[in-house]
Amino acid sequence: MPRSRVFISYRRDDAAGFSHAIHDRLADHLGRGQVFMDVHGIAPGADFVQRLQGVVQDCDVLVALIGRRWAGERAGGGARLHDPDDWVRIEIATALQRGIRVIPVLLDGAKMPDAADLPADLRPMLRLNALDVRATRLDADARDLVAATVRAAGGTWPPPEPGARLHAAIGGAYALFAGGALLLSMLASLFVDSLPDATLIGLLGMVAAAVVVLRLPLHPRLQALSREQALKAAAVLHAAAALALVAGSGDVEGGAVFLLGVVPAGALYLASYGMRRVARV
Repeated sequence: MPRSRVFISYRRDDAAGFSHAIHDRLADHLGRGQVFMDVHGIAPGADFVQRLQGVVQDCDVLVALIGRRWAGERAGGGARLHDPDDWVRIEIATALQRGIRVIPVLLDGAKMPDAADLPADLRPMLRLNALDVRATRLDADARDLVAATVRAAGGTWPPPEPGARLHAAIGGAYALFAGGALLLSMLASLFVDSLPDATLIGLLGMVAAAVVVLRLPLHPRLQALSREQALKAAAVLHAAAALALVAGSGDVEGGAVFLLGVVPAGALYLASYGMRRVARV
């Protein structure tokens, strides 16, 4: 039986609309196989009781959705929550007994019940900090719930931006390249009276490209750039810097122009295209 890290506990006639929205948002960040909700997680013909017990006992986090009818009124009087066979009660009590993190979620202004209204095995839940999820603020509140749940399940929040690894690899490689070019030019300056102005401009252009591609915190506009925009801007800056270096040298081989100008600029531009593709996935 595949293991689900997050279990969503809810009463269908109390929180069905919210449960689907919350399930989908959690599944987007953790993966659908990591979030269990009875409608999605139990195959037709499966033993409902056995499956539910097994998943509750093996999850990391239980998200308890509590609406205004969470206690579950019965036609004959009294609340279903006080029935020892009520599955909402069994789910939460099992999680509390096993030390599983339980996150109470109050839906659309619902309040935590009084201790007198709860069976003894659910009263420890009253000591837990609850989150509010309202229909009028569903996106913002659901995002807070996802953040709390992901952290409780051992994940990181906020999640890394799409293409973080690609950007880090390309940005680090280009910064190393620009730093090496600057170091070699400083060494070369020891053997000549002075470097041509065009060469200095080209080197400064490479340094500027490295600053842009890394989005260093030197100016708010730099940090506001997306990774795709930073890579494109760095490609343009490097191409201009390479042209300046060529102009400052009297005799430059075509191979050097290709390796020092075309290859880095092309790599930056292709990385920006790859970043756009990753962000669309």
